[in-house]
Amino acid sequence: MFAGTLRAGWPVGLAFVHPRVPGIVLVIAVQLDLVTCCALYNSLLAPSRLDHTDPGRVARTLTAWSVSSSAAIAAVTALWGLLAAATSPRTAIAAAGVLLLATPLLLPRRENAADRPSCRHPPNRHPSLRSASPGSP
Repeated sequence: MFAGTLRAGWPVGLAFVHPRVPGIVLVIAVQLDLVTCCALYNSLLAPSRLDHTDPGRVARTLTAWSVSSSAAIAAVTALWGLLAAATSPRTAIAAAGVLLLATPLLLPRRENAADRPSCRHPPNRHPSLRSASPGSP
């Protein structure tokens, strides 16, 4: 969860970019940190979510993630392009950064995990996998 929360703060730094070398160094640092945090968080969250997905629906789930992610990126890019045209690019970047600061509130919390219904079959306990388990008859 730490990497998921940390990824939200980096884009705000893009609002403070200046011309020449200091600006490009800031952009490189912000992007490196953002990509690192996203890579850590996504590589931990996706398998966890797939473990709670019915095995017969994994392909559908992955397809839905891919389609919805691409559609959301396209829509938000267009929306922020319009915002940048109406105001200024720096204002649009700052607004996006401030809104991203609220995204950690949307992350799943451990204390809420007990309230969610559990998977029908715990990870690696699906009936079709039982016979393939070592030590099973």
